[in-house]
Amino acid sequence: MRQWDWSVPSSGVYREVVSSMPAGWANESRSKRTPPLLFIHGLAHGAWCFEENWLPAAAAKGFPSYAVSLRGHGGSGGARKLSRTLLRDYVHDVMQTITELPQPPVLVGHSMGALVAQLVADRYSPRGLVLLTPAPLTGSTPNLWHIAKQRPASAGAAVVGRTLPMTADQLFPGLDPGTARRYVSRLGRESPLVQYQLLGRRHIGPVRCPVMVAGTRSDSLVRERDVERTADAYGVEPAWLTRADGSPIGHDVMLDLGWEQALAEVLGFITAQVMR
Repeated sequence: MRQWDWSVPSSGVYREVVSSMPAGWANESRSKRTPPLLFIHGLAHGAWCFEENWLPAAAAKGFPSYAVSLRGHGGSGGARKLSRTLLRDYVHDVMQTITELPQPPVLVGHSMGALVAQLVADRYSPRGLVLLTPAPLTGSTPNLWHIAKQRPASAGAAVVGRTLPMTADQLFPGLDPGTARRYVSRLGRESPLVQYQLLGRRHIGPVRCPVMVAGTRSDSLVRERDVERTADAYGVEPAWLTRADGSPIGHDVMLDLGWEQALAEVLGFITAQVMR
């Protein structure tokens, strides 16, 4: 029991949950065998970033796939109170979404969403945990300094409470300019309190499910050493995501050129480690 959670509970909001189902999913024996996937987006994104490519592609491989927009993001409610939103509110959104799924899911979190997924796994046992370019448990202060060296104005914006600006060359450097601009235009605001919370250290209790930690060596937002530290915390080797030609993918591995190879790595892990 967490006194703060039951004495001052997080309020509920309308949640946008998008999904893609495999063909013939009404087959009961098959649906019991394959776990649903629940995708959790990162800072200033929404469920749309998974709906674009990964949801239909994962469903085509036989996985029922869902993505939730955390409050204040995408089509979910809570935008007017986003400035007062905390990480525990995002955890609440994911927990509420889990209760609506047909069975316990594999949580797939990206960046900030990977930290949210870990906080959920600290109090609920998912079938599996996939952490993509994860915001580090040790705190993102070193990452902010790293960003400040390259883009001081961006880091300064985050420090004063504005949403961290993210550019196409940081998120999906392999995309054509037109597609990249379209994706950047869909980025929204982020809670300043959550951005501050990301700077602090977090402790996660024992996670009793298979864990995959994946990063990319060209990531300008999450450093390689932080991906390695997250992997060390779970006693696993990090998976480094690349395109078919071996070149690294950008931070948004679900949208950048090479997203097919990244998804194949994730589904391969789930098939081998979760469904065995």
